[in-house]
Amino acid sequence: MILKTKLRALLPLLALLLVFTVVNSVTVQAQQRSIPTANYDSQFAADWMLFTYELVRGETVNAPAASRVYAYTAIALYESVVFGMPSNFSVAGQMDGLDALPYPASGEVYDWLSVANGSISTVLHSLFPSIAEDAHERIDTMREEQNALRLTETDASIVERSISFGDELGEQLVAWIMTDGYVDIRKNQYALPAGDPSFWVPTTAGQTPLEPFWADLRPFGMGYSSQCNVPIALEFSTDPNSTFYRQAEEVMNTFTNLTEEQREIARFWLDTPGITGAPSGHWLMIQMQFAEQAGLTLDRTAEMYMLTSTAVADAFISAWDMKYQLNLLRPVTYIQTYIRPNWQPYIQSPPFPEYPSGHSVASGAAAEVLTTMFGQVAFTDRTPVINGHEQIERSFTSFEAAASEAAISRMYGGIHYRAAIELGLRQGRCVGERVLNNILLRSIPQGE
Repeated sequence: MILKTKLRALLPLLALLLVFTVVNSVTVQAQQRSIPTANYDSQFAADWMLFTYELVRGETVNAPAASRVYAYTAIALYESVVFGMPSNFSVAGQMDGLDALPYPASGEVYDWLSVANGSISTVLHSLFPSIAEDAHERIDTMREEQNALRLTETDASIVERSISFGDELGEQLVAWIMTDGYVDIRKNQYALPAGDPSFWVPTTAGQTPLEPFWADLRPFGMGYSSQCNVPIALEFSTDPNSTFYRQAEEVMNTFTNLTEEQREIARFWLDTPGITGAPSGHWLMIQMQFAEQAGLTLDRTAEMYMLTSTAVADAFISAWDMKYQLNLLRPVTYIQTYIRPNWQPYIQSPPFPEYPSGHSVASGAAAEVLTTMFGQVAFTDRTPVINGHEQIERSFTSFEAAASEAAISRMYGGIHYRAAIELGLRQGRCVGERVLNNILLRSIPQGE
């Protein structure tokens, strides 16, 4: 009787012990395999890409250079988690110069988020070699914070193995990054062309041409920098009856009659480096918001960031190729010289030639990729609110609608002729198509 009583008293403890054993067994079993990338949501990717955005903004990275930073960060993310995506391909062998990348050890268990943690932090250090020490410390702090989060969910030995592999992967990517031509163009000297009234001249005192050799960089998905160039079939003329004169006059009259909404649109898409994460950063923020809206898993999110960011980076290479080939003057210069001497645009003209509109080419490329991947999608963009710039948001019925508004915003700002906007969008779509055609992520269509 006493024995039975003791056994009954021990039953709750035995039951608890059994539950613990089962739970522990499941945990141990979970550690016997690498968890697929599709099992994670997009938050980890959002954390790192937003961190990169803030780093770009804090360091006042210029527009073309910002697109390069986002592209390489997105590639580091994708290449880190692609091993957990059985039907996906690496971009190694698909991008010029990227012949091979390290492969995980056979039979070992990896945490793909920890791999990305090591890879992205290693790549970011290389992309900002000259920044202040505290910026490098922020990268290390971000890495440590993400590492601590992984340790709450994954065995320490797996995290350590994974982040070590991520470092190795990142170092291999850095070796490739260093051969893209960026270091070489920093040494080049540029002489501003003169002698033709159609040539661009600085529009404010002290301006120097921004990244005149950017087109010499190695593209990601395009075959070469001028592959998608759309020549401007618009002859320079000062004749009031000419198309060129009328396009300049349209810019002037548009500013004179700007509505409040048009002013808001011009500010919404302004994306001044240092105040925001540059124009390419705006499309990064759109992707981040869309990933949350659509509930994307990490695999789809990594595909999106990689394809869109590389397309936008190629768009800047493409746009800058045409800019410094044509070297066309800004509307403010033409208008002040031939139409109205005291005219000023709503937005200060940036320090590089006019054609094509960089916003248009980049936005056209981004919209082409995102529409191919996800179709016609309505969304609200709160980027200025999120980055603390201005309390305005805009809603769109598609990615193409957003791209069109981003493009026309540059006329509202008074800094581009219509030709640069319309043909720039066409050039951007071509860039997006090239990236989608030349970078294959899966053996099935990349849209669903």
